Amino acid sequence: MKHSVRAALKSLALLLCLALFLSSAVAEQPEEDLLSTFIVRHGSRTSPKIAITMDDIYEHEYAWKAVELCRQYGITMTFFPIGINIKEEDGDRWRDLVDSGCEIGSHSFNHGYFYGISEHAALARLGRFQQFLDKALGYHYQVRWFRPPYGRIKSKQDNGSAMARVIRSFGFSNLLLWDVSETDAKKAFKNVQNGSILLFHARQRDYECLETLIPQLLEAGFEPVTVSALFGFEPPETSDELYVFDAGNFSKPE
Repeated sequence: MKHSVRAALKSLALLLCLALFLSSAVAEQPEEDLLSTFIVRHGSRTSPKIAITMDDIYEHEYAWKAVELCRQYGITMTFFPIGINIKEEDGDRWRDLVDSGCEIGSHSFNHGYFYGISEHAALARLGRFQQFLDKALGYHYQVRWFRPPYGRIKSKQDNGSAMARVIRSFGFSNLLLWDVSETDAKKAFKNVQNGSILLFHARQRDYECLETLIPQLLEAGFEPVTVSALFGFEPPETSDELYVFDAGNFSKPE
C-alpha cells in the first residue's frame, strides 16, 4: 500500500514537472514568434500588389510632389515621417496627403536608434510622434505601422524581442521593413517582385527615381498600394479626439 502511494506521488511529481516544463516552453514561444511575425519585409508573393514607402520627410517638397505623382498615376503610397518633421503649419499638406488615399506610418519622433534605450524612452518617442501628427492634421489618425530608424531594433547584446513587445504594446500592427532599397530606377525595377515594399526618402534623387519607376511598374502589371492595403487592412481609423502623450499613463508592457 505504501509502495503504491509512493509510486502515485512520484508519478504526480513527474507530471507536475512536465507541466511546468511545457508551460515554460509555451511562455517562451510567443517572443520567438513575435520576432518572426511582427517584423515584416514584404507582402504576399502571389499578388501583384506592392507598397512604395517614403521615409524621414526632411525635404517636404519631395513628399508633396510624390503625392501629386500618386494622383497622376492613380496609385497610393505610405509615408513614414519622423515626428519633428511634422509641422503644424503644414497641416493642409498632411491632410491633403491623407485625402489623396495615401497613408502615414510612424518613423519615431526623432531619428534615434531604437535599441539601447529604455522602454519609457521608446514609448515617449512613439507617443510624441502620434501627438505631433494629430496636432498637424487637426484630428486623430490612428497610425498602424512603425518603421524604426535605420531599420533596427536589435543590437549585438539584444535580439530585439523586448523592444518589439514595447512597440506592439503601443498598438502597432507590425514593425515594417523593406525588401527593395534602390534609387536607380533600372536596378529598382529589376529587384521588385510581387509583394515588395520599396524604401525611398524625401529627396531629389529618390523622387526622380519614382518619376521613372512608377510608370514602368504599372506597365509591368504591378499595383502600388498603401501598406495597409498590401496586407488587407482598411485605412487607419480617425476620430475627433486628438492624442496627447502622457508619460504617466505608460507602464512596463505585459
